[in-house]
Amino acid sequence: MMLFPIETAKKFSDRYLFIGRFLSRIIFSLKYDLQKAEINIDPERYCLASLISAFIYAIMFIFVGLAFGTIITREIGPTTIGIMIVTSMGSFIVMLIFHLLYPKIASHQIAGLIDQDLLFALRAMLIQLSSGQSLFESIKNISKSNYGQVSKEFATVVRDVNSGMSETAALEKLAFRTKSEVLKKTAWQMITTLRSGGSIVNALNSQVEALVAQQVDAIKAYSAELNLWTLVYLIVAAAVPSLGITFLVIASSIGGSGIGPEAVILIVLLSMIVQITMIMLIRSKVPKVVK
Repeated sequence: MMLFPIETAKKFSDRYLFIGRFLSRIIFSLKYDLQKAEINIDPERYCLASLISAFIYAIMFIFVGLAFGTIITREIGPTTIGIMIVTSMGSFIVMLIFHLLYPKIASHQIAGLIDQDLLFALRAMLIQLSSGQSLFESIKNISKSNYGQVSKEFATVVRDVNSGMSETAALEKLAFRTKSEVLKKTAWQMITTLRSGGSIVNALNSQVEALVAQQVDAIKAYSAELNLWTLVYLIVAAAVPSLGITFLVIASSIGGSGIGPEAVILIVLLSMIVQITMIMLIRSKVPKVVK
């Protein structure tokens, strides 16, 4: 949703970066979130691009505020201008915050993709290790297999080892880099086992069992939570719009004024926006356990 291209932001002159540098110092974790989200740009340049994009959104929402203000007041007066200003400033603040938080959101999405495929990758590693292959060879095979983001993470480990880094150091780098708590725990467990000289097969087997139990619990928790979200969605989608329109009709008849078709259309549009938002929210809560 960034309206200002990242590639263009990389070519910013240094004289304009003081604003982006100020924002990056406020959000000190942005540098690491950009790395974990695999967004290759400096934090100060990203902040400046976010600011420009939010400003473009503010200009666009001026016209949205003008449309809503005209529908509500049926004239371009002080109320309409106030709605335009509030809509524009609100969109600027919301989009700026969203852009600055997006790397953290993206890193969590990548972590979800890792958790989705990690169980199958670990099971494949167990089979290969049990057949006599070394840990590095099994990691290399996983990196060449179709395990999505897990294969990409393991490919980075293979590149680090091939460049002269030890297995434990490459796995430590993986543990610090990844946003997936499951992969982080697995990497540290392998590091501890390698340093202590224990059985890597037993360590991975216990991790697979824990991961299976965790995914089963996540499915049960989501199933229980989905019942509540279903009830809330029915209230928002059916009860609130119909009761709201009925209340407005009764109130307008008592007050002597009428309710026009513009107000009904506005209520329907707001209801649709809320419904779409709830659907996206519920969808985002689906456990990342299977493809």
